[in-house]
Amino acid sequence: MMEYGFNELKLNRIWAAALARNPASSAVMQKNGMNYEGKLVQHIKKWEEYEDVVYYGMTLSEYETALR
Repeated sequence: MMEYGFNELKLNRIWAAALARNPASSAVMQKNGMNYEGKLVQHIKKWEEYEDVVYYGMTLSEYETALR
């Protein structure tokens, strides 16, 4: 996904979000080299309950540095 986004689509930044209570999703983003960017507290309402959302991201320059 990262390779396609940066090399084919010529994106400058890729980001992803996950519910804070789902650490497996965060682990996938970290494994792919994305950096933790922050948490929005009670950002969405899911099934009548407010949920915190964590965001991860990577810029093109970070991607290129990781490839070296």
